[in-house]
Amino acid sequence: MFIRTKYLNQLINNMNQPTVKILVGVRRCGKTTILDQFRASLRRQEVTPSQIQIINFEYLQDNELSNPEYLLQFIVDRLCKHQMNYLFLDEIEIVPEFARVINALNSLANTDIYITSSNKTILNESNLQQMAPTVVIPVFPCSYREYLKRNQQDADSQTLYQYLNTGGFPYTHEIHGPTNLINYINGIINTIIITDFTQQATLCNPGLTKQLARHLAHHAGTTQNISQIVDGLKRHHIPTSNKTVDFYLQFLQTAFIFYPCKEYDFSRHYVKSTNIRYYPVDPSIRQALTFKKNVLSQRILESIIFIDLLSRGYQAYSGRIKDKEITFVAVKNEIFTCIQVAYSLADDAAYHRAICGLSHLPAKYNKVLVTVKPALNYAHLNPNIKIIDLYSWLTE
Repeated sequence: MFIRTKYLNQLINNMNQPTVKILVGVRRCGKTTILDQFRASLRRQEVTPSQIQIINFEYLQDNELSNPEYLLQFIVDRLCKHQMNYLFLDEIEIVPEFARVINALNSLANTDIYITSSNKTILNESNLQQMAPTVVIPVFPCSYREYLKRNQQDADSQTLYQYLNTGGFPYTHEIHGPTNLINYINGIINTIIITDFTQQATLCNPGLTKQLARHLAHHAGTTQNISQIVDGLKRHHIPTSNKTVDFYLQFLQTAFIFYPCKEYDFSRHYVKSTNIRYYPVDPSIRQALTFKKNVLSQRILESIIFIDLLSRGYQAYSGRIKDKEITFVAVKNEIFTCIQVAYSLADDAAYHRAICGLSHLPAKYNKVLVTVKPALNYAHLNPNIKIIDLYSWLTE
């Protein structure tokens, strides 16, 4: 079994603390497996089976365990009185008033709570306040870095192409053949759209939601607003309205299928709420929705860089200073790293076009130029801009 060390270590570092550990991410990204690996570490520390309770609510919607009062009593009755109890509650958001149940359990001195959710609503302020204190751990499908480690391969154009067309959902490692792979990814998408959306919204159109997802996949990395999306759907004879598209668009983000990339305006130092780019959580999502193989193009490479930034704990935006675009503005611990992605630097003119936005930024910002092919001969021209090849960036 491939151990996802980054996530496992976060759980180990927070175990036995009076915090609710919340793993959130798209369905089938590996949250439950990470908890399995954590429980294995507990067993190595001689934690007994009686100290561990596991409830997966994914298929318990009509079960009495989805009743909050019954659930609370069910768990309390099985607690070991003089030992630490480790509670694992998968997809608990289907339980009404689940935050109140978690709060009651966390108030006990001998509970250590771990929950997962495939729905962003669990992170609503009211839920987090009721469950506080919390540690939120966003989980993503395997990155290119993890893909190489799992397969014991080196970073090069061949393995990157394989990753782009296999994706990072953990179970895809067990699937053979492109048809079976696409069927599996479509199964994830359909489960989210048909099952999850129907549970949340009685008045929904799964077909329209998938058409919207297909539109976003086709236009991944290009600036979009609601009106543009509506017009695009109508050009394909899919009638809809701004209100409907906005509602369904929020759902696709709530389910972690697509992530928004808003624009940071350096001139005014604020994040704009319009003209957003949308990126799929995994390259296999784009391939399944567009029926097209992913290639080593500028837009597709931007997609995996954006998701990689999020998985590293950055807030990531597109950037603009005056009329110059910057591919990504990555912020962590109030430190800004401004990243320009250039597929190739064929000549001096291409280099100067690539750094145009970065060169307009004040010296206080970190500046990075990521390119598929190394361009060391340009490094001396502007020592304030670090040039790094794509493979080094994705594997560092």
